[in-house]
Amino acid sequence: MSLLYGIDLDGVCFDFLHAFSKWLEDKTGIEMPQDEEITSYYWHETVEGLEEDTFWREFHKFGQAGGYKHLELLPDAKEGLEVIKRAGHRIIYITNRPDYALCDTQLALQYHLFPFSDNLIFANGSKAPIINELGVDVFIDDSPSTIEEISMQTSARIYCRDYPFNRKLKPGRFTRVHSWEEFLAHEQITTRV
Repeated sequence: MSLLYGIDLDGVCFDFLHAFSKWLEDKTGIEMPQDEEITSYYWHETVEGLEEDTFWREFHKFGQAGGYKHLELLPDAKEGLEVIKRAGHRIIYITNRPDYALCDTQLALQYHLFPFSDNLIFANGSKAPIINELGVDVFIDDSPSTIEEISMQTSARIYCRDYPFNRKLKPGRFTRVHSWEEFLAHEQITTRV
C-alpha cells in the first residue's frame, strides 16, 4: 500500500541549526553553545546574551540573504527520501519557513535532487489542517509545538526528530527517532539507506 509521507525540512532534512548558529555568532558576536545546550526551540530563551528581538531580526536576515538555499543536508536525509520513494510511497514537504524563502527552498530541493521536489507546501503556522486535508499518513518534524499540534489534531503516524530543544515534550502519540535510519526502521521500509 502506498503511503503519503509528510516531511519537515529544517532539522529533518537540512542542518538549519549549525548554519544559523554560525550566522548568529558572525553577526552578533555572541558565542553559541554546543547543540546539547540549546534546550529551547526559541534559542533566545536559553542562549545567554541573545535577546528575543535580535534572534528574530537575525533569523529573517539569514533567510532573506539566501540562507535556506545553502544549508547542508543532514546525514542520510536525501538517501532516506529516495528509499521512501523506491518503496512506492509518496512524499510531500511541509514547512513553516517564511514565505520569502519559497524560491530558495525550491532551488535547494532541486539542487539536491530531492524526490517529489515540486510537492512543497508552506504552512504559515499550523500544519495540522494541511496534514488532514491531504491525508498524510506519516509525518516527521522536530518542532515541539508542531508535534503537539499534529498529535492532537490529526490521525497521522508521527515521528519527532530528536533534539535537546524538543526533549521536554511529554511522551505522547509520537515516536522519537535519532536518525533517518531509525525512522525508516520504525516504518519497516527495508531498503537500506
